[in-house]
Amino acid sequence: MPPTASLTPLSTGLARASAGLNLCHENAQELFDKRPELDFIQIHPEHVLQEQGGVYRDQLDELRRYYNVILHGFGLSIGSSGPLDREYLLLVRQLLKEHPEAVFSDHFSWSSLSKHHFHDLIPLIQTEETIQYMVERIEETQDIIGSPILLENVSSYMRYKESNFSEIEFINEITKRSGCYVLLDINNIWGNAMNFKEDPWTELSRLRPESVRGYHMAGCTLEKVGAGSLYIDYHREAVHDEVWDLYEQALSLFGPWPTLLEWENNVPPLERTLQEVEKISKRLRPYSLGAEQ
Repeated sequence: MPPTASLTPLSTGLARASAGLNLCHENAQELFDKRPELDFIQIHPEHVLQEQGGVYRDQLDELRRYYNVILHGFGLSIGSSGPLDREYLLLVRQLLKEHPEAVFSDHFSWSSLSKHHFHDLIPLIQTEETIQYMVERIEETQDIIGSPILLENVSSYMRYKESNFSEIEFINEITKRSGCYVLLDINNIWGNAMNFKEDPWTELSRLRPESVRGYHMAGCTLEKVGAGSLYIDYHREAVHDEVWDLYEQALSLFGPWPTLLEWENNVPPLERTLQEVEKISKRLRPYSLGAEQ
């Protein structure tokens, strides 16, 4: 029996058909001042760990008391070769105790080497060896925090020759063997499909339906690169219409799950980002009466 089988089942006080906004330094003051109606906010445990004082930390602590919270990390580096940061994971465990409605998520990626953390989420070589390694690391992580985790599919601008699984096959094997779940970034599914000239609907439909437990929505930017162009996951503009369409298709496949709007660069006034959150809420409303809580 895998270690995850003895863990508390993934459960949240949030309604499945709920919409939230990412808390970042750029929107914290306005969010603190205006306190708009939101189903939840997303915070990064790294900020709790790193911000020892000051205005942002004071506002963060206040908003954590005011709103439902979910936890999303970017420094776990679960696919790296270095040991997991136990101090960090014990902080996550404590935050989960403080917020029974919360879940913790990170990424299918690595981002550190020899204690140096990069600012990029680097894709993994998709092989059987990597799958086995990821399963071991995920089980260790879940044992420490006492809960299943969600891992997000990442944006990618290259592919390794050594990979012999597709991205979706790779994710499916990991979730099946480890008991972790998928935080499905709709924009990354679409952007990767555009960059590699694939069909986003086909990629979406290959995911194990029972593995999806949350969604991220964000905007990506088309940039000229050499003789061609790429969609870059900058989170600095509104969600593309095609990504909204794919989100609706995801809802029909996997059902409603808490959905977050990410806009962390070139951050507009709060009123504008709330318009994007309302687009999420509008698409979730048909599910709100019949969705599981």
